[in-house]
Amino acid sequence: MDNSPGLSDRLVILTAMGKNNQQRRAAKRRARAATVAASGRVGGRADEATSRDQFTASSASPEPIDQRQEIAQLLATGANCAFGEGANEVALDEIVQSLVVLQTTAAPSLPATMGTDAVYHLLGHLWENGWQPMDLAHIVRRHQGARGAALVTAAIDGQAARDRHFDRGPQEWIDQLGSLGIPAAQHEHTSEWLLAAWQFAQGISPWDGWRDILRLLGQFQILHRLSPLGPPPSQWDQVRKAAAGRPPRTATAPSAGQQSPSSGHDPKMLSRIRALLSKAEATTFDEEAQAYTAKAQDLMTRYAIDEALLEEAGGHGDVNARRIHIDNPYAQAKVQLLSTVGSINRVRVVWDDEHGMATVVGMAVDLELVDMLFTSLLVQATHALTEAGNTRITQGGYQSGRLNRSPSFRRAFLLSYAIRIGERLAEAGQRAADESTSSHGAELVPVLARRAEEVDHRFEKMFPNTREIRAKRVDARGWHAGRTAADRATFAAGQVETA
Repeated sequence: MDNSPGLSDRLVILTAMGKNNQQRRAAKRRARAATVAASGRVGGRADEATSRDQFTASSASPEPIDQRQEIAQLLATGANCAFGEGANEVALDEIVQSLVVLQTTAAPSLPATMGTDAVYHLLGHLWENGWQPMDLAHIVRRHQGARGAALVTAAIDGQAARDRHFDRGPQEWIDQLGSLGIPAAQHEHTSEWLLAAWQFAQGISPWDGWRDILRLLGQFQILHRLSPLGPPPSQWDQVRKAAAGRPPRTATAPSAGQQSPSSGHDPKMLSRIRALLSKAEATTFDEEAQAYTAKAQDLMTRYAIDEALLEEAGGHGDVNARRIHIDNPYAQAKVQLLSTVGSINRVRVVWDDEHGMATVVGMAVDLELVDMLFTSLLVQATHALTEAGNTRITQGGYQSGRLNRSPSFRRAFLLSYAIRIGERLAEAGQRAADESTSSHGAELVPVLARRAEEVDHRFEKMFPNTREIRAKRVDARGWHAGRTAADRATFAAGQVETA
């Protein structure tokens, strides 16, 4: 967006002109935008007819059909010009100008209505292709920053109201809406809300608003399909009806593949474990941190083993999957830590580098505990990495300070940290396995073996084609520093093989 005074003045001049002069200039702008659409600037992602069909509102309208087609063409071409390989700022400026003129003169509500309907249409398409609310918020924030994330959250909110997601959706979907700050209270939905009320609330101009909308549409249309974690919205009513016809189970457990690992488990116990890990991360005293994590270890070990045996006895231990979003920088080094923690706990991990998200597959209780442990260790690793970059004293054989702020040092630090943590988890796992076997007897071993086989089967079915990520050569100083930091880290040993 050109923020020069001339561009904003142009809109003021247009609204102050006489009606005939205004319409004549608007026609010229629309003609230029139509020329852009007819040219080869759209990047070849979709032909004109397909784009027009994709973005044309489905409801009937009294406006002339040629005006609706014109707006649909502007939206389709603008989306192609706003994001991705075919991005073209010059063409995008022409299209934004035409949309602003149409919105302020001939058809004030039609462009906003069609733009909002286009966003909702693509949202629905992404839901059917495996995407979920937190996934979209993550990927838009990754590429478009905080304002893009706020816009996609507003779009998800509007569609959730229109399609009654809170009434129809599974609990894990509703939980994600809540995590985005979308209230469960129903509000009146209007089709042009996204382009009117939201822009007004954000205090942005129509020019910036249209550019944001077109960027969002452009990103939506190039997102590839994700492996589904649960039924899409088109199947919610059928799933609910089928569930109502089944007899109740003796214990609650989430359906296979759904993303609510804490469902059916003791929320009070999970809250106690989370609180202990949070205190371990916050304290600056090693002895106090050890005390907190020792208690968390005891709770985790007992809780996870009891859950495994109960699920085995009840015959309802289902394999689940969830996605964990990992932000830059050094995302691959961070996911190495997640993979290490997961492998010790019979949780399989696959990394999507393009979208910055990992899918983890395992039993519900294992997923929950792996997520908590990974988050706790990542906080500790980040603190240690910051300390290595800010201080200038010798620790563990390396000199801290400015040299330790380089990307190569930090990447090596995190990779080494992950590998050393894996060694510590494996050692603790063997001790916990011995203690649990003596307490529960030989029945525990085949139970854990069966659960591991089920996880492997589900993982191979979801991701038949994967490859290992091989680390490149790393900074030796960062490697040694990360290993030293991992030796100082505290963690709950209950998050291990016996968990």
